[in-house]
Amino acid sequence: MLKALVVDDEYLVRMGITQTIDWAEYGVEIIGEASNGEEGLELALQHRPDVIITDIRMPFMNGLELIEQIREQDMLVGIVVLSGYDEFQYAQAALRYGASTYLLKPINIEELADTVRCVGTEILEKKLHSKRYSQLNGEIASISKQFWQDLLHGQLQDEAFVAGKLKLLNLELAPGEAVMPLSLAFPPDNGMERTAEATGALEDAAADFVEAHSLEHLCLFRDSHLEWVMVLRTRDINTAGDAARSLGKQLSEWSQQHFGQPLSIGIGKPENDWHRIADSYRQAVLAAQRALTGVERVLYAEEEAGMRCRREIREALAFIREHYAGNITVERVASAVFVSPTHLMHLFRKDLNKTFYECLTEYRIEEAKRMLRNPMYRVYEVGNQVGFTDSKYFSQIFKKMTGIPPSEYAKTYG
Repeated sequence: MLKALVVDDEYLVRMGITQTIDWAEYGVEIIGEASNGEEGLELALQHRPDVIITDIRMPFMNGLELIEQIREQDMLVGIVVLSGYDEFQYAQAALRYGASTYLLKPINIEELADTVRCVGTEILEKKLHSKRYSQLNGEIASISKQFWQDLLHGQLQDEAFVAGKLKLLNLELAPGEAVMPLSLAFPPDNGMERTAEATGALEDAAADFVEAHSLEHLCLFRDSHLEWVMVLRTRDINTAGDAARSLGKQLSEWSQQHFGQPLSIGIGKPENDWHRIADSYRQAVLAAQRALTGVERVLYAEEEAGMRCRREIREALAFIREHYAGNITVERVASAVFVSPTHLMHLFRKDLNKTFYECLTEYRIEEAKRMLRNPMYRVYEVGNQVGFTDSKYFSQIFKKMTGIPPSEYAKTYG
């Protein structure tokens, strides 16, 4: 049933409207009446009617002022204005302010009832459309997040499926454009409380900062207890690295001020081939993990791989990526890259500021996170499949590195 509010400073007019019409017959319920615009606004905010029937000339707040206040509140409501013939110019002004229609006095009761019903029906249709639009936006946001999670973690192989999602989400790249993923990480066990409010603050800050760096923000979501993922679009690959690094430093400094802890940020290589985006993201994650233990809080993976890591380290990391699920030892990897185990461990510490086994563990945990997002894997299976033979030890390491046990991770992000 439609809800209507009557606002008129003349008592007899209000009584005539509310008492002489069988509103129920028209599918209308009068939810209140007011003698001036101020009272009318208060009742409108309280009851959220579908239709307001209001006079033009009233004390304290006239009809035009009431309409203006209603629109400032962004309230979806139809407004039927009642005016005398000599107030015709006011009625026209009311339409400009946002009234639905006007009726000239003396009021024809039947015409008023029909008008209220028609205006109210239109408003209900708009409210339904608005609700569906909001639901659709929410669904698109969920679809977008799931798409990025699956794509970044290498779970999308069907080209037709990917192409369809890119079109749906308006993510198709123009010539010269590329996307680059960022991994935003906090250190584990730092005692910081990550409430929904804190997450929202980070999302708002990141969205604001992106605009100042000639980059386009495509998505930002919390991927795990201690990591957020941001994906950016750039129209200039040559300057993208510097722009993203500047953005990362700004975000890290903001985090220091807001949370008392700086973010460590890894930046993946810009890619215009959707098949390679997962590799770029993996580089960003590893760069963020290196940044957690290094001096630099923001590391560009492409620069790191090309400039700071020598041939033996790059080949060793490639060997880890290929054989992480098996029984990997530093001796086995050293033999594969043609150096001694002692020298290889020295290079890991010097180039990455981490031990060989720390890098191996980090990669295994990243793969475990990817598998735990897939409901087809049981938690107890994952540890063994990423190289941990002891499930209890796997759970301990996983919690140490992510802040939550694998079972909780699977429930939250699976």
